[in-house]
Amino acid sequence: MSKYLVIIAIIILFYPSFVYAQNSKSVFTADIYGGIYLNNEQAWQMEPSLSWIYHKYIGVALGLELTSQYNQPSRQTIIDGHEAELVDNEKDIRWIILKPSVIIKSPAIWKSADNYYRIWIQTEPGLSLACPFRNSLTYGIKEFSGIISHTVDYRTFPNKGLQWLYWNTKISINLAFGRFIFRGGYYISNLDYYSGRRNITLANGNKFMVPQKELSQSIFLSIGYTFQHF
Repeated sequence: MSKYLVIIAIIILFYPSFVYAQNSKSVFTADIYGGIYLNNEQAWQMEPSLSWIYHKYIGVALGLELTSQYNQPSRQTIIDGHEAELVDNEKDIRWIILKPSVIIKSPAIWKSADNYYRIWIQTEPGLSLACPFRNSLTYGIKEFSGIISHTVDYRTFPNKGLQWLYWNTKISINLAFGRFIFRGGYYISNLDYYSGRRNITLANGNKFMVPQKELSQSIFLSIGYTFQHF
């Protein structure tokens, strides 16, 4: 069912291009976005994106977001009577997210006489097809010699019920200098940042503790370059 929903949603997102692209001047833009999440315990995001503005105020875009937490503390549990610690490279949650979207631009709210400088507002509703770097957790089992510990074994615990399809929206203020475009804005999605860990049961029978679900929100800046007209 999810596959059919994705196909239908992508058709809805991109179908207008076949309607409006005819007899309209089209513009292609390459952007790179960078931002920080306002929740989800310290996480950054980076997204290269390509967009096609096929109508004066309408276009489509395809981005690929990479996001990761940082500076997350270690987590401990007990496995077979031994202290165990989450391995270092799994402390931070990481996602890769494919993001098709529709671009809706406002008319210019200010522009120079020669149209070289322009300011407008833009919104981009779209989908997030998300894949975590790991859908499980690995713990290192410790043994102690006095106060010195060393890892003697590893245990991996799988996650169940991963969610991978979400919605998202960007809202931005855009400033163009000729072919260069600078954006600043706000991003919101129902991405469950902890979906890859939300249903992990540890050896003691307890679930791995994660925060409750909430909307993912971030602020971002980007720079883009318009590289083709036809």
